[in-house]
Amino acid sequence: MATRIAARYVARRLSSGGKVLSEEEKAAENVYIKKMEQEKLEKLAHKGPKPGEQTPTKPETPAADVKPGTPPGSSTASVSTDKNRNYAVLAGTIAAVCGLGWYLLSKPKKSEEAID
Repeated sequence: MATRIAARYVARRLSSGGKVLSEEEKAAENVYIKKMEQEKLEKLAHKGPKPGEQTPTKPETPAADVKPGTPPGSSTASVSTDKNRNYAVLAGTIAAVCGLGWYLLSKPKKSEEAID
């Protein structure tokens, strides 16, 4: 939403040559921009999904293949395939372990003092 507003603002400033538009001109331009956005959305809807983006379909599994401990349809539901998310989880885990190690190792060590 904010992107659309920013795009309209920039387009309005660039198309008007810097002049301030009247209310009627603003309204006409808003109608035009909305119409163009609607046409883009309709074109995308007619195009359908991109070849690389296929909607996941769940094939029917026979009752013999279903394991008794897992609910049906969730063979790998908890496994993430998002590469960036996996890296973020790994980095967070490493940071937590490093922080814990730093905390535990930074405590002053009790050393025995020689008693005279």
